[in-house]
Amino acid sequence: MKKPPFRICIGMMILCTTAINYCFRTFFPVTLIAMINKNKTTVLSNGTQITELPPNYGPRYKWPAFVEGQLLGAYFYGYTMGSLPGGPIAEFFGPYWTIIVSSAICAVVTCASVLCVMETWAPLFISRLLVGLVGGCQYPALQCLIAAWAPPNEKGSFVACLMGNVLGSVITQAAVGSLVAKLGWYWGFFFTGFMTALFLVGWVILVADNPTKSWLCSTKEADFILEQQQGAVKAGKSKPPLLKMAKSIPFIILVLCQFGNLWGLYLLLTVIPKFMADVLKFNIKNVGFLSSTPSISRFVFGFIFGGIADFFLKRAIVKKVVIRKGFILFSHILPGITLFLYLAVGENVTVAVALLIIVMGFNGASVVTSIVNAQDLAPNFAGTQFGIMNFFGSMPGFIIPTMVAEITKNKSELPEWAIIFGISGTIYIVSGALFILFGSVQIQPWNEKADAASSPTT
Repeated sequence: MKKPPFRICIGMMILCTTAINYCFRTFFPVTLIAMINKNKTTVLSNGTQITELPPNYGPRYKWPAFVEGQLLGAYFYGYTMGSLPGGPIAEFFGPYWTIIVSSAICAVVTCASVLCVMETWAPLFISRLLVGLVGGCQYPALQCLIAAWAPPNEKGSFVACLMGNVLGSVITQAAVGSLVAKLGWYWGFFFTGFMTALFLVGWVILVADNPTKSWLCSTKEADFILEQQQGAVKAGKSKPPLLKMAKSIPFIILVLCQFGNLWGLYLLLTVIPKFMADVLKFNIKNVGFLSSTPSISRFVFGFIFGGIADFFLKRAIVKKVVIRKGFILFSHILPGITLFLYLAVGENVTVAVALLIIVMGFNGASVVTSIVNAQDLAPNFAGTQFGIMNFFGSMPGFIIPTMVAEITKNKSELPEWAIIFGISGTIYIVSGALFILFGSVQIQPWNEKADAASSPTT
């Protein structure tokens, strides 16, 4: 029986890294619901007021909708700022140590955040901001790892492993919803520390910056990877060509395309638990489970789309440009159209959840469109590219909660949410159409490193 290639383990560790990264993001929206004091007062016909107390999940705080939006957006304020230096940091220090240090900091700060929770919300905001700032380095680091380890015709499957973020969302939201309901909201914070400790054990043992540095990857496999890369990925440290990137139309379009992709994703991660609770009337435990359900479809279809793309490319059935632009139909256009259906949907729980599942399932195709395109344009600077993409693409993480808070400040019912879904559908469609018209899959001239060594590795 033929031994499977070791790079499969690298793919699985990429999946686990993104799962942990999203663990830090997605535990908080569910946990926050249990932290805010929202007593419901009913006035009877005789004038008597009856106040319905919320379940006791721990101390609750009278934070208004504005504060709720800012706390939800805090991680993404930090993540946006951390994305820009994340690429150069990973390219200089290597993805191995970048992931170890950033994960450890995120875990310690998150667990310590329970000491920051008080009526004054600023300390909790700062702690979430710091976690986002450090977490912003991780996706650029993983792009560097993919550039070093993935043969060109396997990048669809490798990038699909970035869908571990969905796995992290599913496990975290479901587990945290249950833990909070049983043990209190403190355990939403502690859960992340436990999961990070398990992850770091595997990362330290299995991962290396590139095949030639790995003590587990065979020389034969390392030579195969380097041969397949055909010198597109080279050794040596070099300053990223930021000015040339800023003038590159294909890269600018890629940034816009990623903005649309992440707008839809962050809509699901940051405010869908609120939609579930306010409009569909789910309790805290069901919010955690059902808001993670659409993510499952994105995870499954991400690997399906990645496998299909690699199959077509390996057998030269279609050109790469057809894959990248053709699958935009699934990753952007169809999700946008599906979100518009919310304009005509009543408060039907089954239909509402089904539409979310369809949107995220289609969006799984982003692994072979916007997420992988940085590897096409300039694999030597994939980390820097992805950092810039995420700098702009992560802005929806704090724009959306603020927008939702403003739209729903008087009431949070289906008409208000139809506006939110309509805006999101438009952004999906427009960003996808721009990529179809102006995107590229050609290696750009600025991929070359000025002082790169001759050895074709990273």
